[in-house]
Amino acid sequence: SKATVSVLYCFLHHTTKMNSLRVATRTTLRAFAPLARVTGLDLMQVRTKVTAAKKGKAAKKAVKKVAAPKKAVKKVAAKKTVKKAVKKVAVKAKAAKKAVAKKAAVATKKAAVAKKRVAVAKKVAAKKDKIAAKKAAVAAKKAKAAAIRQRAAERARAKKAAAAKKRAALKAKAAKAKEAAAKKKAVAAKRKEAAKVKALKVKKIAAKKRAAAAKKNAALKAKAARARIAKKNAVLKLKAAKVKLAQKNAAAKAKVQAAKAKVAAKKADVKVKKDKIKSSGPVTAQTLFMQQNKGKGMGLKQMHEKFNALGAAEKKALVDQAKKNLAKRNEIKQSMKKPASKYALFVKKNFPAAYQSALKQTKDRKEAFRLATKAVSAQYKQSQ
Repeated sequence: SKATVSVLYCFLHHTTKMNSLRVATRTTLRAFAPLARVTGLDLMQVRTKVTAAKKGKAAKKAVKKVAAPKKAVKKVAAKKTVKKAVKKVAVKAKAAKKAVAKKAAVATKKAAVAKKRVAVAKKVAAKKDKIAAKKAAVAAKKAKAAAIRQRAAERARAKKAAAAKKRAALKAKAAKAKEAAAKKKAVAAKRKEAAKVKALKVKKIAAKKRAAAAKKNAALKAKAARARIAKKNAVLKLKAAKVKLAQKNAAAKAKVQAAKAKVAAKKADVKVKKDKIKSSGPVTAQTLFMQQNKGKGMGLKQMHEKFNALGAAEKKALVDQAKKNLAKRNEIKQSMKKPASKYALFVKKNFPAAYQSALKQTKDRKEAFRLATKAVSAQYKQSQ
């Protein structure tokens, strides 16, 4: 029938592994093309290459007149041919399905075997890991026991050494006690002798004191006379010193005032320089942003957060402006610098060569620097 033929062709057309069956089906369909014309089957749906259906109406009429008596016989023959072709196709399709199913079963078995092998390998690896872990634990226990034994031996040795040290300290203490007793006896004997000597000295001192007292009285009288004269001289000197001190204080005040004026002038000069440098503006993007947002009711933390939240374009504008300000600042600083001295220019020109030659003499860089400086200084003195 029309439906059976359509289903059969679609099945064969969409099965990629049945090219030979497609060829056989096309041959069969070409054979029963006349039957398809009789039953009204659309040849474009079954994709046959029959060209007879595209001929004109005149050719169709001629075929009908000639083939009218033989229609029944051809119809029966075409039906039989179609049935045989359908059976062959069904048999081949079943065989192909069985082959595909068999291959799928074999692949499934192989996958299961591979999976089992992987599981066995994992179990073996896990057992090996357990054995290795046990060996490591045993080794750790042995090491721990050895460490404990070593610590015990060290403690025993330390105790013996402490006992020996204690015995030596006791012996040294006893010897010191004997020495102290001997020293005490010697000190006592010395004290007795010193007491005798002291008594003799006291007698001599008393006699000397009496003589000194008489001498002192005479000296006091002479001193009092000298004191009166000295007092008069001191009054005169004090007056002269006061005059001199007043002059000195006036000079010191003038000096202090001059120093203060000098410091103030220096500070003013520094302030002018700083103001000139600051006039270039902030030299970093963040400080520029903070200057622009100053006095807008934001703290430092809020300014930092707002700056970090800026987009790339806004930050780029700030960075460009900061670079321009930095260039201005460098120009201002350069204009305020004093010109280099002759010695500085001479050092800049001749020091690198002198340093390299010094490095050949010694590997110590500090020593090489010292030698190079000395050599350059000598060259400058010779050139002058």
